[in-house]
Amino acid sequence: MNNFLIILVSIISLFLINILRNLIVKKRKDKLSNALNANYFLETINKLIEENKYNLLEERIRLKDIDAYGNEDLKKWIGNPPLDEVSIEKSINYGSKRFKEGIPYFWEKVILKQFSGQECFFEKWKSYRIINPIINDEIIGTSRNLEKEDWFIFIASQIEKTCLNLIENNTSKTNNQNYKKGIIFENNCMEILKKKGWKVKETPITGDQGVDLIASINNLRICIQCKNHKKAVGNNAVQEISAGKSYWKGTHAVLVSKSGFTKSAQKLARANKVKLINYFELKDLENFLN
Repeated sequence: MNNFLIILVSIISLFLINILRNLIVKKRKDKLSNALNANYFLETINKLIEENKYNLLEERIRLKDIDAYGNEDLKKWIGNPPLDEVSIEKSINYGSKRFKEGIPYFWEKVILKQFSGQECFFEKWKSYRIINPIINDEIIGTSRNLEKEDWFIFIASQIEKTCLNLIENNTSKTNNQNYKKGIIFENNCMEILKKKGWKVKETPITGDQGVDLIASINNLRICIQCKNHKKAVGNNAVQEISAGKSYWKGTHAVLVSKSGFTKSAQKLARANKVKLINYFELKDLENFLN
């Protein structure tokens, strides 16, 4: 009888040890997985913000309101998106205005795409909260647990820090030479059209959908993309302006270049009814379209 009890206790002990060992292994795997996910989450967010920091700053400036006393109102820039996953999905699917501009727009159109969708984003966000459970809340003046709904505060804070750092260092996107070159070319195109009687407006920096200028005269509403490249313009620009024409409800889509277009781009443009013109032909745009 004693031998039986000893064997039974030994079997149970081995069973429990095995369970405990598996739990320890699983805990270690989960910890490693969460650490990797958290690191990916933070690095991806910061990388996207860094890559788009000049655009973000320009959009912040565009959406900022200033009252008569010099106080800044950033409501349009920061936005007010829903915070739970179900409401977010409904808002995006139904084309809610909450994701049409500012930081919410950047989150949906840039950040969310990098994470291949909402589910992946919140999965990585969960791992980040597990690894970094405490947040220093400057609003209430104390530390607290990081909640699931804090995802937007976190994103907005990271973006604001970057923008404020650029402002503090007196840096703007115009210091970026490629951007400056493109803006000068775009402005030149706009001035040529205005002198010919066109009413021209610029699209927002963020969310332009591939359209730089919208020129209107009579019943024409032309969506224009301006390309000041050293090499011939390729297919991507044709695809962008074609989609942009639908988005901005234009009558025509026009791609302007100083360096011509690839044969592939010309073929694609004919198929999509996109007009390809040289910069020097811009002054005769109305006749060119007719």
